[in-house]
Amino acid sequence: MTTTRLENLEAKLDIYKSTLTEIYERYTQKLEELSLVRRVGDALRTTMTVESLASALMASVAHEVVADRLALILKESEGDKALLRLVASYWTDREEFKYYAEGQGPLWSLAPLGTGFGEVEINGPMTVAEAPPGSDPTAQEPEGPRTLLLAPFLVRGRFLGLLVLSRPLSQPFSSENEHMLSIMADQASAVLSNVQLFDELSRINKRLSDSERRARETSDYLERLLETANDAILTLDDQGLVTYSNRKAGQWGWSRDELKGRAFRGFLEEGPRLAEWPSHSPPPVDRVLEATLLTPAGERRTVLISTSSVGLDDLGRSDQTFMLMVTDLTERRQLERQLLHSEKLASIGLLAAGVAHEVGNPLSAISGYAQILEAGVDSEEERLEYLTAILNQTGRIQKILRELLDYSRPSMGLSETLDLSEHLPKIMGMLESQRAISRMKVVYESGFGRPHRVTLDRDHLAQIVIIITMNAAQAMAEQTRPEPTFTLGLGQEAHWVTMTLADNGPGMSAEVRKRVFDPFFTTKGPGQGTGLGLAICQRIVDSYHGRLELKTSPGAGASFTIRWPGADNPA
Repeated sequence: MTTTRLENLEAKLDIYKSTLTEIYERYTQKLEELSLVRRVGDALRTTMTVESLASALMASVAHEVVADRLALILKESEGDKALLRLVASYWTDREEFKYYAEGQGPLWSLAPLGTGFGEVEINGPMTVAEAPPGSDPTAQEPEGPRTLLLAPFLVRGRFLGLLVLSRPLSQPFSSENEHMLSIMADQASAVLSNVQLFDELSRINKRLSDSERRARETSDYLERLLETANDAILTLDDQGLVTYSNRKAGQWGWSRDELKGRAFRGFLEEGPRLAEWPSHSPPPVDRVLEATLLTPAGERRTVLISTSSVGLDDLGRSDQTFMLMVTDLTERRQLERQLLHSEKLASIGLLAAGVAHEVGNPLSAISGYAQILEAGVDSEEERLEYLTAILNQTGRIQKILRELLDYSRPSMGLSETLDLSEHLPKIMGMLESQRAISRMKVVYESGFGRPHRVTLDRDHLAQIVIIITMNAAQAMAEQTRPEPTFTLGLGQEAHWVTMTLADNGPGMSAEVRKRVFDPFFTTKGPGQGTGLGLAICQRIVDSYHGRLELKTSPGAGASFTIRWPGADNPA
């Protein structure tokens, strides 16, 4: 009885000892784990970048778990695709740490290990007992199978990356290794998440700073553009009041303060071209308006106003801010008038030679008749006959001089309703005295004999016809076959009146055709032409909102077709 009781007590004592030993071992393990947590926490506490985190983490892991090589692999996204990229490596034998800058490390896949990322979830450390060749991300040369230990970084179920430890196949990792690495990975996960968040915030802040800098640079650049623009630029509100004006806007005598808050429409002289822009209203959008601006000094300036809306709201409506680009055309218009007149004078120089020849013939006749009268005649009837002949020749000279003087007079730019079927023959009649033109056969095709009315300055019409006719005569100066012919035609196309001037001369090459309307371009020899004739014709036609077209090719002559807005049925 006593023996049995003693045995029971000994058994209870063994259980007690065993329990105490187990408790002590667990306590010791917890102390070691807490110590490990403290060491890892101390090592990682000051890390602020992925590089410093990788360096501190790998040094701590290498101190706690024996491994030949370590690799830090992090998840990154490329569009909708998730990738694993090697970020850092560590070789314990030579204590060498290598960090790969952002995006420079090689990509890595779990597929060779039999588990593709995204297909199998890794919730804790995983040992790969016989990893196939090529599966170790730190391997620098081909080698045989290795033993790998993979520890995932997880934060609230979100996968951040992996820490990979590598050892020879003969040194497998133990469950204790896995447990220790799990503790260290848990500690590192939170730090890694914070570091990545800090990095992302730093990148966002840098992008914002760069965007702000670029915005400032763009704003400064645009402001410089506005301030150095050759045209006046203004913005108006929905009442047509000036809200901004650049430096050039002060050219007319207003300061910026004087312009701001005033209705720009009030500075413009009323006229038919401003019918689209009522007083005390914002300007029409996407229009080009020519107007007369009245300066504070009472000067009248011709300006071209281009209008636009600064932007649209979400519904596509104007945001009620308007921009005006105002070009002062006053000096340009004066220069154009001077060019028109200089080209007219150049044409007169050519006409003068023909006039001298044409006037010379009647003068010779007059001289002859006067000598006969001076010598005496036999009868009163014969004397009257010679006097009548003298008067006829004098009238012929007066007609030639009158037409020349009318054409040489500077144009006042006064438009009137002209019948082309009536005026074209008159203009061609003035040119008949030209020897070069007299060689051409002039043909009037369809359209003459019935009205074709347009609103033009008659001098502008004459200038166009003379320039094109004389160019044709000069082009066919040496032509004998086919017979040099100049054809004029009139027609009607919808609201347009068409006027065609064509020759059967040598025509133009494609290169000449491209440049024929360029100012100062000429195929004539030095001193034989200014190169302004056709450029001026184009300018005149454009000023009346017409269209000038040229059809030509080598050996096929040249045909100029001008479409004028009809005076009887305007567009």
